[in-house]
Amino acid sequence: MIRKNLQLLQLTEAMEGKTTLRSINAGQRFIHQDEQLTHVYIIKTGIAKCFITEENDKDYILEFLGEGEVLGEIEAIRKQKTICSVEAVTPLTVHAMSHTEFLHSIYTMPDLNQVMLELLATRVANSSIKSARQQLYALSEILPQLLAMLDAQHITFTKQDLAGYMGISVRSLNRLLQEL
Repeated sequence: MIRKNLQLLQLTEAMEGKTTLRSINAGQRFIHQDEQLTHVYIIKTGIAKCFITEENDKDYILEFLGEGEVLGEIEAIRKQKTICSVEAVTPLTVHAMSHTEFLHSIYTMPDLNQVMLELLATRVANSSIKSARQQLYALSEILPQLLAMLDAQHITFTKQDLAGYMGISVRSLNRLLQEL
């Protein structure tokens, strides 16, 4: 449920002088959907949520990201505006790196390039699995699995976040919770 990439974090921390540390408060949105970014962020500590806000103002949470996960890499590589918004769920400390430095590092550091390829491939696979699961299983089957994962990781999320992650309304989530 919460993605981590300690290998990328180790590589990032070895890149002295190429990143700056930034602190972000819980609840603070630091990447806004459809904006132009100038930096890539690698999470040092904390949890962030990536989500898309639809035209009806409802949020769909793509994933929760933890230590070593990267934000803004697709936008840097594709030189495009942001696909989604990112908000700190807990206080965050991130390594910030300019797009120019990030792209240069990918081209000149084979280890970083390999880790980024694996990370992107994993995200595509995980998105496919999540989408298939949501299509194939009833929400009443998915919710207990999701709650068990959260419990195993000792994490508590708001009902709004759980509903957003499942792609349903809070009202629907409440009905499902009552049925359990």
